[in-house]
Amino acid sequence: MPADTTFDRRRPNVRLALLLAGVSLISALAIISMVYKHGVDFTCHENWSAAVCRGVNGVLLALYACAALLGLFTILSPDPVRRLVSDAGWSRVPLAFAFAGLLVALVPATFLAEGSGTTQIPQTLLFWLPGFAMLLGGILAFVAPLSRWRGFLSERGGQIAAILLAGAAAPQIAMLIRPLWGLEAISGFTFTAVARALDFFGYALETDPVRRVIGTEEFKVSVASVCSGIEGIALVTVFTTIFLILFRNELRFPRALLIYPVGICISAALNIVRISVLLVIGMEGYPELAVGAFHSHAGWLMFTLISVGIVLGARRIPALQRPLGPVATTSLSAPPPLREDPNAARIMPFAVFMFTGLFAQAFSQTPGVVYPLRVVAMAAVLLYFARAIRGLKWGVSVEPVMAGLAIGIMWVSVPYHVADPSPAYAGLAGAWLVGWMILRAIGTMLLVPVIEELFFRDYLEGKLTGALGPWFAAFVTAGLFAALHDRWMEALVAGLVFSWIMQRRGRVSDAIVAHAVANAIVFAYAFATGQMHII
Repeated sequence: MPADTTFDRRRPNVRLALLLAGVSLISALAIISMVYKHGVDFTCHENWSAAVCRGVNGVLLALYACAALLGLFTILSPDPVRRLVSDAGWSRVPLAFAFAGLLVALVPATFLAEGSGTTQIPQTLLFWLPGFAMLLGGILAFVAPLSRWRGFLSERGGQIAAILLAGAAAPQIAMLIRPLWGLEAISGFTFTAVARALDFFGYALETDPVRRVIGTEEFKVSVASVCSGIEGIALVTVFTTIFLILFRNELRFPRALLIYPVGICISAALNIVRISVLLVIGMEGYPELAVGAFHSHAGWLMFTLISVGIVLGARRIPALQRPLGPVATTSLSAPPPLREDPNAARIMPFAVFMFTGLFAQAFSQTPGVVYPLRVVAMAAVLLYFARAIRGLKWGVSVEPVMAGLAIGIMWVSVPYHVADPSPAYAGLAGAWLVGWMILRAIGTMLLVPVIEELFFRDYLEGKLTGALGPWFAAFVTAGLFAALHDRWMEALVAGLVFSWIMQRRGRVSDAIVAHAVANAIVFAYAFATGQMHII
C-alpha cells in the first residue's frame, strides 16, 4: 500500500501537463511573433525578397492548417493519442530545453535592423532553425518520452505524414484558387455586411462601393480582392468533401450534405467578423498589428475552428449519424515497423519532397541552388523505406517507355515562357555547377518519379478508386498532380497517361518507368538548350 500511495502522489496529471504544453507552445509562438513584428525595427518586404517573406509567412500558415488536421486526427483516433500522452509531464527537463530554444530563436532580434538587406539572412537562419527545432522538440518530449513516440509513429506514422503534407499544401491551395476572388456577388455581400456591422457599433466610415474600399482616411482596406472570403469558403468546401468521403460509411445521406451550406455560411460570417475586427484594430491606432499578425493569421485560425467544428458537429448530431450495425470481433495484428509500413513508404517520401521545397522557398532567395540538399533528403528517406519499396512488382516493358517518350516530347514541344528565365543554379560555376547538374539530374530523372508515382498513383489513386471508381479516381489524382506544376495542362495530361499505364498491368512500377523516361527527355532537352526553367 505505501508504494501504491507514493506512486499515485508522484504521478502527474496528464490533462494539466498537456494544458501546460499547449500554453507553453502558444505563448512561445506569440512572443516570437510579437517581438519580430512589433519589437524590432525591421520590415521583411523592405529588406528581403518577396519570395523569402512569402515563404516565411507560408510556413506559419501551414502550421495553422496542420494544427487543424492534427486536431481532427485527435478527435477521430482518441485511443492512440491517449496511449501516447499517458506519461505526459513526467520530466520537466524538456520544458527547459524548449525555453532555451525560444531564447535561441529570439537572438536575431538583437541584430536585425532596417536597411540591412539580405546580408543577415544566413545569420538569422543560423539561430531560427535550431531555435525552433529545440522549442518544438522540447514540447514534444514533454508530451511523451521518445519510446512512446517511436511506437506511436510506427503505428500511425503514415497518417501523421499525410496530415502534415495536407497542412503544408493548404497555403498552396489558397494560392491556386485566387482567380475566384473576383466574384462580384461574394465581395459585394461581404463589403455591405462589414459596413453595416461597423455602422451599428458607431464607427464613421468612408466607403467606396465601386472599388469596395472601406475605412477612414488613416486606415482602410479593400474588400474586392483577398478579403472577399472566397478563399475560406473554398477551403471549407474542400475540407468538407474530404471528410464526407472518408466517413461516408458513418454518415446518413443525403442529410450529411447539409454540412456544405452550414460550413459555407459559417465561413462567410466569420470572414465578415475578421474584416470588421481588422478595421477596428487599424482605426483604433494599431495599423501594423492589423495588417501584420492579425491579417496574416486570423483567417487560418478561423479555418481551423470551422474544420474542427464540422467534425465535432457531424459526429455528435444523431440525425447525421448512420445507425450502427452489429460489431464484428476481429483479432488485430500488430502494425509493421515504420520502415516496412507500405503506406508510410508511399506517403513520407512525398512529404519530405514537399517540405524541403517549402523550406527552400521560405529561406532562400534562389531556391534552385539548394536543390542538391533536397536530393540528399529525398534519397535518404527512400533508402530508409527501401525494404518496403523493393516489395513492389518491378519490370520494364515497351509500353511505359513509349508513353514516357510521348510525354517528354509533348513537354518540350509546347512553348513555355516565364517572366524570369534565369537559370536555377544562379551564379554557380566550375565544379560547383557540375555537381549541381549531376544532383539535379538524379533528382529529376530518378528520385522524383519514384516519389510522385508512389504517392499519387499507388497510394492516393488506390485509396480513391474504391470510393470513386478507377476513371474518376484517375482524373482526381491527375488534377491534384497538375496543381503542383506551373504547366498544369501538360501535367494533367501526363498524370492521366501515367494512371493508364499503371492500370494496364496493375503495377505502379510501369508508371514510375514512364515518368522517369519523360523526365529524362525533358532534362536532356533543358540541358542541351540551356532552358532549365522548363523542368
